[in-house]
Amino acid sequence: MPFDHNDHYHPLLLRRIPEGPGRALDVGCGSGRFALRLAAHGLTVEAVDPSAAMIEAARARPAAPRRPGPALA
Repeated sequence: MPFDHNDHYHPLLLRRIPEGPGRALDVGCGSGRFALRLAAHGLTVEAVDPSAAMIEAARARPAAPRRPGPALA
């Protein structure tokens, strides 16, 4: 699999989510993988992408289970 900058930085970003409820905006969400990871950490997420095909792919993903407690990657 080729290197993916987005996937590479997901753990770094997830470790910086503050505790407690929050909101996130995922601009250029692609297939929705990071949006689901944010939601699993307890955030309410709005995800947008200019590609209708990517939005459909993101909507087709099953919801991720939420993790209890503080955000840990």
